[in-house]
Amino acid sequence: MISRRIACKPQNDNYRRLADYIADAKNKGEKTLMSWCAGCWAGDDYELAIQEVLDTQELNQRTGKEKTYHLIVSFRPEDEAVLSPDDFKEIEQEFSKALGFEDHQRHCGVHKNTNNIHMHIAYNMVHPERLTRYEPYRDFYKRDRLHRELELKFGLKFDNGRQKDQEPKRSNDRAATYEAHSGQQSFDSYVKERKDYILKSLDKAQNWQEFHEAMVQIGIEVRLRGSGCSIKDRHSRTAIKASRLDRNFTKSKLESKLGCFQPPFETRTEERERYVARPLHKHQGELYAEYRAAISGRKKAYEDLREEQDSRRGQVYSHWDGKIKGLRSDRKLRPKDRSRLIALASGRKTEAMEALKKEMSGKRAELRVDPATRLWTRT
Repeated sequence: MISRRIACKPQNDNYRRLADYIADAKNKGEKTLMSWCAGCWAGDDYELAIQEVLDTQELNQRTGKEKTYHLIVSFRPEDEAVLSPDDFKEIEQEFSKALGFEDHQRHCGVHKNTNNIHMHIAYNMVHPERLTRYEPYRDFYKRDRLHRELELKFGLKFDNGRQKDQEPKRSNDRAATYEAHSGQQSFDSYVKERKDYILKSLDKAQNWQEFHEAMVQIGIEVRLRGSGCSIKDRHSRTAIKASRLDRNFTKSKLESKLGCFQPPFETRTEERERYVARPLHKHQGELYAEYRAAISGRKKAYEDLREEQDSRRGQVYSHWDGKIKGLRSDRKLRPKDRSRLIALASGRKTEAMEALKKEMSGKRAELRVDPATRLWTRT
């Protein structure tokens, strides 16, 4: 089990939009296993409870910060068979207690549209009675401790956490979320596996170019970013903060060792290895290969659909625009009849475009539910 808070700027804070997303209101709950609300006078009335939260937030005009705390709790594929609807509600209650939101209003939902079943929780940060804004302090440590407790209580698969005695690992929430959802190694994990090599290369290097050449061998490079340094994949835009790997990788410490930063020059040094998002479970190599092949096939199918849609859209425009142009230039028609026929042709054109859009949307939906491209880690 892992959890992550989704940050939101105050100007983008929209509780109703988030609550509707949790219930998947736009698609009539197709991807939602269950949804509910808690802490509201409206009881089980989900829609009425949303309005209650909005009214409560409106009563606090003092704060300029966001008023909604959006939490995602992700589970391993194996956990889905273990957890019942009541278990999900109990887990949410434990999170609300640990974070201090037990008396606050919230909307919750369990989504099943990814490889890993996950729960969304929207907490109203404004207390319903005191009308003060509350934000939990160092919530990541509170959530991490709760993860271990809940994994033991419900018999769930264990995930690595950010315990204080494991500080050198410097856990990365984004990387952990990526690995949990995709079953593939993150760039952060790839770099950490080569930490000893990187530190030894730093000790041996006499200047920046020697260090850069050593980094080329494992397919990474060190770049300036803002007031610090980043470690970047040479073949993509993927990067991590350098100091996340080790405290010796702060900009000041690197420059005290190697001098003022110098960007890498062109080099003939060959790579021995490079980062590739490989499956975390080595015994699933063949299954992963099938999964990648299915993904490639789906991408090709999407491209074919896009080309088909563009071609047919062009045909629709060409056909009806030609008819409309002909009606406008036909001087045999009375102005009133011409206007009526042009309006009729425009309506037919719109109908044809809507029908095409609906047909293409249906074909794309069929591709999205293809099990070969979604649940490879469950086998």
